[in-house]
Amino acid sequence: MRVAVIDYTLCKPDRCNTECVRFCPVNRGRKGVKAIELSGETGKPVIYEDTCIGCGICIKKCPFNAISIENVPDELEKRTFHRFGANGFKLFGVPIPKEGQLIGILGKNGTGKTTSIKILAGEVIPNFGDVERQYSQKD
Repeated sequence: MRVAVIDYTLCKPDRCNTECVRFCPVNRGRKGVKAIELSGETGKPVIYEDTCIGCGICIKKCPFNAISIENVPDELEKRTFHRFGANGFKLFGVPIPKEGQLIGILGKNGTGKTTSIKILAGEVIPNFGDVERQYSQKD
């Protein structure tokens, strides 16, 4: 399984030649199959993870370093706890606090520590990887 993440704050398609779309071997290969294309709404690229082959060409060609693609084990897909939109961050599970014990959460920046705490505090309602559906506290 691949998780494609585009940092849309760094992505500036109006200041580049959309190299990520133009050099993608999937886009250049089979007719009608796209791995990355520009959104009609935002004008920014969207990566289709199911057709992306993970070659990394879009990562190397992006002049703004806005794209990253991570290969993760397939069994993690079943544990997707929260996702921030298409081509957004995925959180696989959260720490489970036990009564009377302390928990320390350590990790690199961008690994979901704050998101996990916000979910446990009830500030964020997890969507279990389904970005189209709005869950409630009861779900």
